Amino acid sequence: MKIFFIILIFFFKNLTALEFDQLKTKSGISFWFVKDSSIPIVSVSFSFRGGSYLENEKKQGLSNLMTSLLDEGTRNLSASEFKEVMKLNGMKLNISSQKDKIEGSFQVITSQVSEGFKLFYEALNHPRFDDSEIEKVRKQIISSIKIDQSNIPTIASNLFNKNFFGDHSFSRNIKGTIESIKKINRNDLIDFRKKAFQKSNLVIGVSGNIDKNEIKKLIDLVFSEMNDSFKISKLEKFLSLSQGDKIFKITTPQTSVLFGHPGFERNNDNFFALRVANYILGGGGFQSRLYKNIREKKGLVYSIYSYLLPYESDGVLIGGFQTRNESVYKTVNTVKNEWDRMRKIGISKEEFQNAKDYFNGSFTRNFTSTLSIARLLQVVQYYKLGEDYFNRREEIINNLELDKVNEVIFETFDSSKLFFMIVGEPE
Repeated sequence: MKIFFIILIFFFKNLTALEFDQLKTKSGISFWFVKDSSIPIVSVSFSFRGGSYLENEKKQGLSNLMTSLLDEGTRNLSASEFKEVMKLNGMKLNISSQKDKIEGSFQVITSQVSEGFKLFYEALNHPRFDDSEIEKVRKQIISSIKIDQSNIPTIASNLFNKNFFGDHSFSRNIKGTIESIKKINRNDLIDFRKKAFQKSNLVIGVSGNIDKNEIKKLIDLVFSEMNDSFKISKLEKFLSLSQGDKIFKITTPQTSVLFGHPGFERNNDNFFALRVANYILGGGGFQSRLYKNIREKKGLVYSIYSYLLPYESDGVLIGGFQTRNESVYKTVNTVKNEWDRMRKIGISKEEFQNAKDYFNGSFTRNFTSTLSIARLLQVVQYYKLGEDYFNRREEIINNLELDKVNEVIFETFDSSKLFFMIVGEPE
C-alpha cells in the first residue's frame, strides 16, 4: 500500500508538467495537441476572441442567438436531422457566447472521427439559419429573459453588471433584451458569424486518440475556410468601475448582494499573488476568512464567497452573499472590515502555505479527461501564458514569497473601491 501511494504521488507530481505538441496545418492554423490513447475519444476546445462585445448596442444578444443556432441544422440537414446524425456518430458540440469570446467544445468517438468532423465543419461554416428555427430559438431566449426577471439571484447579477461596469460593454446582458432580440434578422446572424469567426482570433487545444497528421487535416477541414478580413478591436480596460452601493428594492424575505473590486488581467505578473490572497479572503470555501468570520462567528449568512474574474486586458474580483433583510448593512460593513483587515495585517504564514498547497494539489484536476486537457491547452494559449507554462506553474507558486503577496494585497485591496449591488428589502 505504501508503494502504491509513492507511485501515485510521483505520477501526479510529473503530470503537472504536461507534454504537448505544437502543430500547424497546411493552411497555417496552429494548435496544441496531446495524444491520449487511453480512451477512444477525440476532444477539441476552441475559442474566438470577440464575443458579445462585438455587437451593435441596438442588436444586443446577437452573439448568443447566433451560437444557439449553430446546432439547429446546416445547409444539407434540418435541425432534427443534424441532431440525429450527431447522436449516431457519437458526437457532442457545445458553443456559447461570452462577454469577451465565443467558446466551444467538440467530441467524437475515434471510430467516427471522419463523419464527426464533417458535421463539425458544416455547423461552423454552413449553418442553416432557417427562419422557423430562428423564431423557435428567439422565443426560447425571450422566455428565458422573462424567467430571469423573476429570479432574484439573476436580477442581482444583471443589475450588478449594469451598474458596476458602467459604460463598458460588459454592462450588457449576453442574452440581450426582449426588444433587441426582436430586431435581429437572418442577415444579422450571417454577417455576425463571418465577423466573429476570424482565423486570426482562433485558439485551439486538442486531446485524444488520433494521429498527428490526421488531426492536422481535420482541423484544416473545420477552420481553414474562415476569413481574416475583419480586425477585431482589443477589449478596453475597465477605466470607471463603480464604487459605493446601489439598491434595487423588491419584495423578498432575503436580500441578495453582489460586490465587486478591481483586479488583474490573467497574464499579470502579480496574478498568482492576488489569487492566493483571494483564496484566503473568500475563495477557499469553509477555510476562507469571509466564511469563518461572517458565517461561522456571526451567523449573518448561509454562504459567502469571492473569486477572481480575469480577462486578457483587465480583471475584477467578484463576491456575493444572501442575508436576512435586517442583516444587510451589518454584513456589508463586515465585508468592508475584512477588506481593510486584509490590507492592514495581510495574511499569515500558515494561511499562505495552505493556499500554495491547495493550488499545487488542485491543478491535476485539469487532467481528468481528454476534454479537460484540450480546454487547458486552449486557455493557456488564449491568455498567452507561454509555451513553458506547464513547467513554470509550480515554480511560480513555490517561488511566491509571503512578503510579496502582502505587498500586492496592500497595493490592491481598498474597501473604498468596493461596489455593492443590493437587491431586496434591506432594513
